[in-house]
Amino acid sequence: MDGDPGQPAPPASRRHGRNAQWRHLQAFDVLAMPDPWEYPWFAAWDLGFHAVAWAHLDPAFAKYQMLVLLREWFQHPNGALPAYEWNFDDINPPVHVMAALRVFRIDGGQDREFLERVFQKLLINFTWWLNRQDADGNNVFGGGFLGLDNISPIDRSNLPDGVRLEQADGTAWMAYYALSMLLIATELARENDVYDDMTIKFLEQFLQISRALERQGLYDEDDAFFYDRLVLPSGQATAVRVRTIAGLIPLLPASALPRPTAEGIARLGKGFARLRENWAREGGTLDGRVRDVDGRESILVSVLHPDQIGLALQEFFDEDAFLSPHGLRSLSKRHQGRPYELDGVPGASIDYQPAESSTAMFGGNSNWRGPVWMPLNYLAIRQFVNLDRFLGEDFTLEYPSGSGRRLTFGQVAQDLADRLLAIWLPDDNGRRPVFGGVTRLQEDPAWKDNLLFFEYFHGDDGAGLGAMHQSGWTALVVDLILDPPAAQSAHTPRRANPGSSDYPEEKEKHHAR
Repeated sequence: MDGDPGQPAPPASRRHGRNAQWRHLQAFDVLAMPDPWEYPWFAAWDLGFHAVAWAHLDPAFAKYQMLVLLREWFQHPNGALPAYEWNFDDINPPVHVMAALRVFRIDGGQDREFLERVFQKLLINFTWWLNRQDADGNNVFGGGFLGLDNISPIDRSNLPDGVRLEQADGTAWMAYYALSMLLIATELARENDVYDDMTIKFLEQFLQISRALERQGLYDEDDAFFYDRLVLPSGQATAVRVRTIAGLIPLLPASALPRPTAEGIARLGKGFARLRENWAREGGTLDGRVRDVDGRESILVSVLHPDQIGLALQEFFDEDAFLSPHGLRSLSKRHQGRPYELDGVPGASIDYQPAESSTAMFGGNSNWRGPVWMPLNYLAIRQFVNLDRFLGEDFTLEYPSGSGRRLTFGQVAQDLADRLLAIWLPDDNGRRPVFGGVTRLQEDPAWKDNLLFFEYFHGDDGAGLGAMHQSGWTALVVDLILDPPAAQSAHTPRRANPGSSDYPEEKEKHHAR
């Protein structure tokens, strides 16, 4: 914006263009990048996922990565985090809080100073979300593409004037954010009761956002699915009834609060009493949310009741819809040959595309219209482990849908992890799905064992797509290997050979794949 010394002054338009409000930013730090070749820049939500993998290798560096974007030379004075260098103002999903918790736990759960420093700065970022991304103050949040690029039939970052999009995933990300902040607050309150106030604040915030999802009609009970809503200038609202993995995000915010924590909240007095009254007045109930976990009573805090979560997951666990041999697809395969078209919006359509995108949206270089992406699969797996800890082996789901086989959440989490890991593992013919039909990579001794960590993967056969050297968020497989879901549950056996099936009725299907 200032131009170079001794050179002509830049055009005045630069003072009002991209990144013009970020003059404080000075990125002179060592940062983990998606990769050093095709994407040699930081990206905020990628960085959070990178830190999870780094925590197993170098916890100090992982914590540095978590803290650096929260420093005053990165974080905007208004609380926003810079998305990436070409547009700091873009909105990334708020996964920083998840990553901080995960890094804290991988490192042994003892560095409370790190957790407190993260919490203090994320308070500012959380408030920025409340003030800037909740247009009507009704706890329904937008935020544009939220890192999922072209997952919608419309460009969620560039809507026509007067048109508003109420995003199920935008609101759910904030529920996820509030619940994660609640968990940090309860952890810090164990040694410092100053954080009691923050505990009740984030519990109340979580419940308000959860109720907003219900009141706004973003959840369709007949379909058991969350959809976005498009609100026209006239006030007319239309559900965007396309089944994308964005509909999974409202199912993820779920965590069990131990009875001592619940009792601690109760001791906060009238704050808790008001919260309980509001819950009851708005039709809330704790039925089915109180269980004995590890010998102590716990309360499940979640957007949906456990039975509703199980019902909503049926579509995601259906192999004709989201469940592929190599993880959850980003768009239901039911849209294959049957594209969804949004009435009243010319050109707004979407169909199942398991590989590269055919739309020009976002430059045509991103595709959330069918492939398997690691980040949301990872988040789902970790949240299923949390649900497994609470619900135990008595709560089972049909998996895959229509198979007649019922598994616990822990078993489902491990199976999904195995499907992801199988992307890189040789099958019975010695071929790795990640290399697809590239003969040299499959057979040449100089190539076949040099694994690449692609940006995303073919929705049907697991072939690597996008940036081929981008370990980036795909490095999350490290965490799934070193801390497998089965390790967190006594009733979840791990498969002896990830990528193959130890369930007799599945072996033939797997070998056919």
